[in-house]
Amino acid sequence: MTNQASIDILTDVLEGLIDSADGYEAAAAIAERDAFKKFFSQRSGARRAMAATVRSEIASLGGTPDADGTVLANAHRVFMKISAALQDNDEAAIEAVDDGEEHLREKIKDAMNNEDLSPKAKAAMSQFQGELEADCRMIDQLEDAI
Repeated sequence: MTNQASIDILTDVLEGLIDSADGYEAAAAIAERDAFKKFFSQRSGARRAMAATVRSEIASLGGTPDADGTVLANAHRVFMKISAALQDNDEAAIEAVDDGEEHLREKIKDAMNNEDLSPKAKAAMSQFQGELEADCRMIDQLEDAI
């Protein structure tokens, strides 16, 4: 395990967290129900807090944390805007964040399974997994509410 290997793994997770935060922000913008807007805004803030934790860990390992999301996330946000125009905004928002969360859960799972990730970073990823699972259950409840 090297610091650079952990930095690379964490950078990938950081991109996913930034994408997720941005996705939740976009979902809050297109959602119609106030409860959905509030939930999406809160989750965006939670993802930004996770990203801050990852940035701190990258810096502690000697890396320079990335501040941007991925190109794929930008395309996903465009898709969300188009979807919202074509269907119920709440439904489009929930579908979009659900897809994004699945992608983020996979990134964190992959990071956890990578032997090159530092023990401190694995501990943070473990905490993130619990929060992501709780969010997944909440998203399922929102889907049922539509």
